[in-house]
Amino acid sequence: MRLRLLVFALLAAAPLLPAQEPLNRPVPLLRVAVPASPGQQALALDAALRAQALGFPGVAARLYHDVLAEAGPARPDLTLALATALLDDERPAEADRVLRSAAGPRGSAWHLRAGLAAAAQRRFDGVRGELAAVRAEDLSAADRPWLFFLRGAAAGAAGDLRGASDGYQRARQAATTGLERARFLLADEEARLRIGAVSAEMLDQARQNMDNFRGTATGHDFAKSYAVMLNELGRKGEAVAVLRRELASFQPSERDRADDGRLLIGLIDGAADGVGREALMQLVDAGSDRERQRAALQLLARASTAGAARASFRAELDRLIAAPKPHPIFEDLLLFRATWALGDQTPDYIRAEADAHELLDRFPGSPLKSYAWGVLTASAWEQRRYRSAAADAASQQAETPAGEQRAEAGVLRAEAAFRAGLLAGDPIDFRNAADAYAAALADRPAGIPAGDLMFQRVESEIEAGSLETAQRVLDGLVASPDFDATQRWRAEWNLARLLQIKGQTAAAYQRVNRLLASPALAAKLPAELRARMAWLQAQLSFDEAQYGQTLQLVAALRERLGGLPADLSSDIAGMAGLLEARADFELNREAEGLQALETLRARYPQTDAAVYSYMIEAEHNTRAEKVSTAQALLIRLAEKYPESLYAPDALFQAALLAEQLGHPNDLAQANQLIEGMLALVRKYPGTDPRGDLVFRARLEQGNLLRKLNQFPQAQQTYELLRNDFPRHHDIVYALLALADCHDAQSANDSTHAESARALFEDLNDRVDAPVDVRVEAGYKLGFLLERRNDPARAEVVWWSDVIAPFLLVPARAAELGTGRYWMAKTLLDLGVLESKLGKLEEAKRAWRLVLETRLPFPKVAQSYLASLDATAPKP
Repeated sequence: MRLRLLVFALLAAAPLLPAQEPLNRPVPLLRVAVPASPGQQALALDAALRAQALGFPGVAARLYHDVLAEAGPARPDLTLALATALLDDERPAEADRVLRSAAGPRGSAWHLRAGLAAAAQRRFDGVRGELAAVRAEDLSAADRPWLFFLRGAAAGAAGDLRGASDGYQRARQAATTGLERARFLLADEEARLRIGAVSAEMLDQARQNMDNFRGTATGHDFAKSYAVMLNELGRKGEAVAVLRRELASFQPSERDRADDGRLLIGLIDGAADGVGREALMQLVDAGSDRERQRAALQLLARASTAGAARASFRAELDRLIAAPKPHPIFEDLLLFRATWALGDQTPDYIRAEADAHELLDRFPGSPLKSYAWGVLTASAWEQRRYRSAAADAASQQAETPAGEQRAEAGVLRAEAAFRAGLLAGDPIDFRNAADAYAAALADRPAGIPAGDLMFQRVESEIEAGSLETAQRVLDGLVASPDFDATQRWRAEWNLARLLQIKGQTAAAYQRVNRLLASPALAAKLPAELRARMAWLQAQLSFDEAQYGQTLQLVAALRERLGGLPADLSSDIAGMAGLLEARADFELNREAEGLQALETLRARYPQTDAAVYSYMIEAEHNTRAEKVSTAQALLIRLAEKYPESLYAPDALFQAALLAEQLGHPNDLAQANQLIEGMLALVRKYPGTDPRGDLVFRARLEQGNLLRKLNQFPQAQQTYELLRNDFPRHHDIVYALLALADCHDAQSANDSTHAESARALFEDLNDRVDAPVDVRVEAGYKLGFLLERRNDPARAEVVWWSDVIAPFLLVPARAAELGTGRYWMAKTLLDLGVLESKLGKLEEAKRAWRLVLETRLPFPKVAQSYLASLDATAPKP
């Protein structure tokens, strides 16, 4: 997904966080880009809603714009959301253009926003027309306060001051949180600043009224009016001076009026610096009106997104939160600081989560709880702690009133569970995801396409291993207009793939045969989907080793390509040509297979199949032990199609072939080919977008250099991997090889020995490392300690850190693969060590464990036991 979003999407100057890994695997014969995942769209939409709630409409507008750009066809729901953010950001003309360009019906929500845009532009004739088209009962709970606000604005424009005050007051009362009420207070105050044309007579009369009633409540009100008029005339400095003089005259009992004055100074002078910022800081620090304090907090945060202003605002938050007496808006301060921590250049997840948890613990009835859970969800998501993200999203969902934000939390919950399954491979996570996607479909956010959730539900069932349920759900969805042919193809391909992985290729083949053999079922398939399914049928016949049938199906498939889009027709024909060649090779029809590949390259030279044909031919030659020919074909692919995704892989495969030959010259050639592959990826980064191939190649290069006894160079290669791919799922193998490099250089260098020891120790302790890696690292750690004259520690490591946790615990022992070799080495060497130390019974116990657990080297263990028995004194 190309969409990049802010984890909490609040600070305009905060860096955009990297997009998460792709949600689903690529599917063949599908050139269209896979859309943004439902969860990432929901995260963006949820972040935008939170940004608006906390007073950052500009950030919200950018997020909505990005989601709309990713979403494809214009969607009215997102267009309305974007217009709302633009209105909040005082960009009414832009909001009006967005509304006028929106597709679809214009309901009450549309007319409400059109009315707000007209009011902000002082087109009150338009406001009355839009108000007449709004039905209050059709509006969401979030929209109704804005209807009251618009009515108040219309009343004020008509000279009905009581009606205006009533409308603004009802808007604040309808808001559900203090943050929302503060937004309406700001909107009210900002509307009062836009009073229209001011004549000299009006200004003079306002000044006289202020002077005549100076020192009274009425005089203070006239002073405010006079300052507003000065501001409207562009005389901001004079307006601020008037208000500051009034502030100085207030008595301690007039704190409410002082709060009102400071907020007005901040609105007129701005929150970025100077008098306006100072007034707002004073209001937050010592004000008595919580709504005005929250409004000031929003203004300050909006103006403190970078540089010194950002640092000073963060320091102010720290000071207020740390004060001995809890601040009146303490929970708001915690939420803002948690948000700030997530928006830092290097996000402070610990601080953000601590503040969110403190808010939840200290204010169990707070209306901000859903936002706090949103912080926790976003923090866990960004750190790829998806199980935690799923649990936090469930809590966020439970604390959020019915509506868009609650529905989006349901989507986040589903996708976080799915991603947890991708990371851990646990079917339970996918089972939870399937149930959560089903619930999300029942309460779907307007911004998330139903078809995406349907596809993800099927995918969850597939990954959970519930293949019968997956097929039933998939068959039930095909009638839905929301489940399009592309999603159907992706689901069918993934279902067939997993059936094959489960050893049920025949079942996948039967399913496709049934779909295509039934005229009634086939008629329901669009032509493009039917052609893709026919190709899958031929592919599955090949996988079932029915090579003659494959050739027949390929011939029939070619007859179905007429009328398809040219790109798809070429792709299917090319893939069919590959199948034909492979089937010929399996039937020992080498000449026919080679001819099929030549025909494919001639007729469809620009297809992926034409590029991959070189890989197929190289594989055929490798099986025929024509290694040089295979290498030449792979190198030719890379030279002819350097920008292809297959090009770096072809060079890597050529390097592996050279390595298999095993001679020093071949190993050197393999290293040169890997360097060529890395240079190719540097020139065309798109050929290895996730870096997986670079990682594998560097790892193999290090192994080659070790075989050539070039340990310093190998060490540098592994260190590159440690620095460049610290989170790669196979990084532990690079670290183990790096430890081996240090160990190989440790004979005369204690620094290398210490580095090897530290790495082996760390790998043995890593709970995220495979059992085989931990056992190997533990054996080598003990072996290193023994060589360095520390047999006591070696004995402890082998017994306590290798044998006890990984052999004597049945569940762990069952996980051993290659680790069985290292476990046997551990027991054998430990027995030898124990015998040297005179602990003969312990030595026998170690060797007997080799036999009892059926580990490798049983004969060696038996010989050791026999040697002890032979030297034992006779009775």
